[in-house]
Amino acid sequence: LAKGSPADVLLEAALGMNIASIKDIVHQSRLENADAETALEELLRSGQLVALEGGEAAVSSDILVTALSQWNALRDKTVQLVGSYHRDHPLRRGIPREELKSKLKLTPRIFTPLIQKLAADNSIADNLSSVARPGHEIRFDGQEQVKVQTLRRKFEANPFSPPGVKECQAEVGEEVVNALLELGELVLVSSDVIFRRQDYDFMVAEVRKTIGRNGSITLAEVRDLFKTSRKYVQALLEHLDASSVTVRDGDLRRLKK
Repeated sequence: LAKGSPADVLLEAALGMNIASIKDIVHQSRLENADAETALEELLRSGQLVALEGGEAAVSSDILVTALSQWNALRDKTVQLVGSYHRDHPLRRGIPREELKSKLKLTPRIFTPLIQKLAADNSIADNLSSVARPGHEIRFDGQEQVKVQTLRRKFEANPFSPPGVKECQAEVGEEVVNALLELGELVLVSSDVIFRRQDYDFMVAEVRKTIGRNGSITLAEVRDLFKTSRKYVQALLEHLDASSVTVRDGDLRRLKK
């Protein structure tokens, strides 16, 4: 600190702060603005300092930066955690963002730009709610495929009165059911009612069409429309209310404006 160049001093300050804004690192370095500006430009140009965010990298900037060695360690740890999650949970799309943030012990201020930069570098794939390796896909093995096909036939036989969640889990296993939900093949409308995507989309379209024609619809009318039981219809309508497709008005449902 006493004898190093301004770039050396600024880099030491960055190493001491791990990940921080440029202005905080400059303040920690106690460099004059002119020296700090020159040092910052040199470190960024040489790659010794890595910016986690875009924008103008000035001495007064809030842009987060870190030393190259610390960036490499954080990137490798993140990629390793994602890979470990895939090995432990091969039928899941990726590690939940909150779980990854907790494992990395990072604040949202740092975690969000970290994930954005790693995704831009193609080190990971950002699925919004989860993080995965690039190109990761959910794949069923041979035994799982057989079970899934059996389950699909049950849905085909009774599209509007399908097997419940627990029955599906008993048939193929909880992990496979979760995978089918993540793949969008199944839609969960309540804790016990689940539909195939195509059947769900058809039901929603028919409810919309009927309300559009008549102005409203009742639970009994929906039950008769699909020739199913109250359990399925009530779960569907409550789900549509919660999804802002419909709004309840006494015994009637109308389209939400």
